[in-house]
Amino acid sequence: MKIRGAVAAGHIETARAARDVLEAGGTAFDAIIAAMWAACVAEPVLASLGGGGFLMARPAGKPPQLYDFFVETPLAKRPAEQLEFESCIATFAGGVQQEFHGGYGAVATPGMVAGLFAVHRDLGRLPMGDLAMSARNLARDGVEVDPFQHYVMNIVTPLLGFCDETRKTYGKAGDTSTDFTVISANARHHQPQLAASIDELVQHGAESFYRGDLASALVVACAQSGGYITADDLAKYRVLIRDPLLVRGRQGKFVLNPPPASGGVLAGFGLKLARDIDLGEFGDARHLDAVSAILKTTSVVRGEFGAAPSILGDEFCEGYRNLIGDRPLTQNGTTHISVVDEFGNLASVTLSNGSTSGRMIPQSGILLNNMLGEADLSPEGFHNWPCGVRMTSMMTPALYLANDGALVALGSGGSNRIRSTMMQVLLNLDVFGMSLEDAIAAPRMHFDDDLLSIEPGFDTALLDQLHLNEQHRWQESDMFFGGVHAASLNSFAGRLDAAGDARRNGHCFIVD
Repeated sequence: MKIRGAVAAGHIETARAARDVLEAGGTAFDAIIAAMWAACVAEPVLASLGGGGFLMARPAGKPPQLYDFFVETPLAKRPAEQLEFESCIATFAGGVQQEFHGGYGAVATPGMVAGLFAVHRDLGRLPMGDLAMSARNLARDGVEVDPFQHYVMNIVTPLLGFCDETRKTYGKAGDTSTDFTVISANARHHQPQLAASIDELVQHGAESFYRGDLASALVVACAQSGGYITADDLAKYRVLIRDPLLVRGRQGKFVLNPPPASGGVLAGFGLKLARDIDLGEFGDARHLDAVSAILKTTSVVRGEFGAAPSILGDEFCEGYRNLIGDRPLTQNGTTHISVVDEFGNLASVTLSNGSTSGRMIPQSGILLNNMLGEADLSPEGFHNWPCGVRMTSMMTPALYLANDGALVALGSGGSNRIRSTMMQVLLNLDVFGMSLEDAIAAPRMHFDDDLLSIEPGFDTALLDQLHLNEQHRWQESDMFFGGVHAASLNSFAGRLDAAGDARRNGHCFIVD
C-alpha cells in the first residue's frame, strides 16, 4: 500500500527511485535511501559510493538527528614524493578555471556506504535489496546522460580522463582520438561493474566495503599507486550521529547541520542576524541592503573565526547585528535530495564526491572522492591536515519547522555558496512567506573575496545604490548560486508539496 509523500532531487532518476519506494509502501527514509543509491549511478560526478555526505532525519514525533557520513582524513601520512597527487584544471561556463587535484593521494576515507547502511539500520523499513534495485538496474541497463550531467562531466573532463579505467567508464563510445571526450549528452551510460558492486554490497553489507573484497582492492591500489588509505582507515570508519543546530526564526525553527561541518553554523549566524533586522519587502532597497550586508558579515566572520559554534552566541551576534542594523539605508561536486511522507517523517541529504579523484576502486565501477585535493577543504595547505578527523564541509541539509504546521526538508549543492543560498531560501520561507517554488526560484546573491555576485531579477537602480560597489551582475541564473531541492508536508492540512531548483536540474514528484 503506497505512502503519500513528496520528493525533490537533482536528477529525474534519483527522484523516481524515491517515488517508486513511496508507492511500494516505504517511508520517507526508505525513499531517501533508494534515491541515494540512484544518485551514485545517475549523478556520478556529484555523488558516489566512494564519497560521503550528511543526512538530517526527523522521524515523526521524535527529535531530529544528523547522520554524519562525510569523509575522514587518513590515520597516517606518507611522504609527498610517494603520492599520486596531480593538478587538474577544471573549466566552468564562461571560461572560468579552477584547480583541483586528482589521483589516489587526493582520496579521503569514504563514508557513503557506511551512511547508507546506518540510516537503513536505524530508520529503514523495506529490505535493502528493494531499495537498491533502481540503482542496480540503472547501472546495468544504462541511464541517459541528461544535458546537466553532461555539462558537469565536461567541467571535470581532466579528472574523468585521468586514467584508463575512468576513460573507459566515462568516455565517449567509439572515440579513439588521443584527446579524451566525455560520453555524449543523451547517450545511455552503462556501468556494469558498478551494478555488480551494488549487488555485492546488498548481499554482504557495508562490511564488504570496509573489510571485505572492495576494501582489499582499494587498499592495494593506494599502496601501489600513491594513496593514503589503509585497511586500518577503512576498518575504523564510523558514522557519527549528532544533535543538530536549532535556530529560532520569526515564523518557525531552523534545523541545521552542526559542527564540524561549517555550512550550518554560518547559515545559522546569518539567520540569527536577520531575525531582528528590518528586511523590508523582498527586492526592495531595505532587503537588498540588509541581505548583502549580512552576506558580507558572514564572509568576514568566516575568515576571522571560521565556523566556531561560538559565533551563534547571542552577544556575539548582537555586536554584528548592530553594525548592520544601524547602517543608513543607502543602497565544486554536490547534489541534494529531500523527502517527506504523510506521517511527518522528514529526510534531507546532501552528498558529495568532491570533483572526483579520477581514480576508482579497481574493477568496481566506484569513482573515488578527491576531498584531500579540494582547496576549500584544505585551508592549511595540502597534506597539512590532522590525521583521523572528520573533514569539514559547507553542506547544509536542513529542516524548517514552521509555526503554521509546514514541515520542510531542504538543502543545496554549490560548494561555498551553500551558506548564502540556504540562508536566503530559508528567509524567503520564514520572513517573506513565499511558497516553496517561489522561495527557490527567487534571485539570490553571494558575497566572497570582496565581490558581491548577483543573479538577474533585482532592480538594477537599487543595486547601484548599495554600499558594496564591487559587484558581478550575472546575465542569467546559474548553478553557481546553488540548487535547492525541497519537499514539504503541512502537518495540519496534510498537504504535500515539492520543488526542484532549475539551476541544478531539479525534479520532483508527489505521491498522493
